[in-house]
Amino acid sequence: MKMRIGARGKDTLADPKWTQAMNEELEALQKNSTWDIVTMPAGKKTVGCRWVFTVKLKADGSIDRYKARLVAKGYTQRYGIDYEETFAAVAKINTVRILISLAATKDWPLHQFDVKNVFLNGNLEEEVYMDMPPGVKNFPYDTGKICKLKKSLYGLKQSPRAWFERFSKSMRAFGYKQSNSDHTLFIKRSWGKITALIVYVDDMIVTGDDLKEMEALQKYLSKEFEMKDLRQLKYFLGIEVARSKKGILLSQRKYVLDLLMETRMLDCNPIETPIEMNHNIAIYPDQVPTDKGRYQRLVGRLIYLSHTRPDIAYVVSVGELEIVGYTDADWAGDKTDKRSTSRYFTFVGGNLVTWRSKKQKVVARSSVEAEFRGMAHGVCVMLWIRNVLKDLGFKLKKPMNFHCDSKSTIEIAHNHVQHDRTKHVEVDRHFIKKNLDRKIICFPFVYTEDQLADVLTKGVSRKLFDNSIDKLGMIDIYAPT
Repeated sequence: MKMRIGARGKDTLADPKWTQAMNEELEALQKNSTWDIVTMPAGKKTVGCRWVFTVKLKADGSIDRYKARLVAKGYTQRYGIDYEETFAAVAKINTVRILISLAATKDWPLHQFDVKNVFLNGNLEEEVYMDMPPGVKNFPYDTGKICKLKKSLYGLKQSPRAWFERFSKSMRAFGYKQSNSDHTLFIKRSWGKITALIVYVDDMIVTGDDLKEMEALQKYLSKEFEMKDLRQLKYFLGIEVARSKKGILLSQRKYVLDLLMETRMLDCNPIETPIEMNHNIAIYPDQVPTDKGRYQRLVGRLIYLSHTRPDIAYVVSVGELEIVGYTDADWAGDKTDKRSTSRYFTFVGGNLVTWRSKKQKVVARSSVEAEFRGMAHGVCVMLWIRNVLKDLGFKLKKPMNFHCDSKSTIEIAHNHVQHDRTKHVEVDRHFIKKNLDRKIICFPFVYTEDQLADVLTKGVSRKLFDNSIDKLGMIDIYAPT
């Protein structure tokens, strides 16, 4: 929860708990040599700054601490003058799920590190001047002076880039290599063991089978940066992580409760399936107009909720590490624009790691064409997963199975002959055929009743829905044991 200085700004600054938080932030900034105090040079302009107050919460919703952060007003910066390139170190959520799946499958520990005041660790290449911090009594500098920034600060456009450049350099110096599939993933393989770290701005997940290396990494990073070891991974990006002998459970329970409270739907009754059967996507003349801005915000919140919906249980698997997928397409499912919807699921070691349901950009002229477009996209995802696992030291011993319930699509994928039904997707067809010939992927036929991807594009019966979510590893955390 964040609270910015507004109409009640003076009251906030006078509150002892926030005054203490501001003083702690200023001490950290001065200890880090974030700026030099100088006289304003002629012809230069300053960037403003403000305080942002945050109540840090624990996973159970109770208050952890009060945090005051000095933030530069980066929106006043001018490209080419006081900033150049920008970049944010944001890990792919699919990569995070792959690492958690491996941790469950291989019984690896999962630790979480946190860098305090992360953006203060980046060295600035540009010349940036900032106003003095507002609202702090007894600030030890004369009036009329300004801050010449030496280190990056929250709010500056180049801060994420500066921080990630320094962090990457430190990781490489300690013997880690960046994955080509996800540059936020750092890997070290030594004497047959592996350690992996993935970073999402200032939050890091560390896993692997080399406990000594993980301990050495923590000590090294603590020397390089001011670190906070959060020990076992329990809460990451609003996702709750619980581990037991049965496996690892990801849940967004608190996120859902906050969303229901925000939309005033806490007292609503649950329904059996997300959408009714035989529902047709279309624009109807009797539709009631809605608040577009509110609707878009809600959709955005629901998209983030999809990171754990279904609530995913990563059950410990046995046997070889395999990549398995399911692909399907709903041809011309939208009755208004006649566009199809593609969907896929992928599993690593029996654990669900990626899924997608997306309307295709163009109108498919046949069901086979729609299937090919969806199949090609799913193959790209499976190849990406294969590359991530390769970086982590896992080589697949057999082709990846990508299940499809269209016999004609599978037959054409294996056939070199040009088909009229696929002339509009020839690039996709050659791409698929190339990977078939290299024995990287294969397409087993799956009967429609066993097609898990159906639940991503259309309403199904309660029986089929329950059967599908069970196979996907979903559990009801409130169900009686």
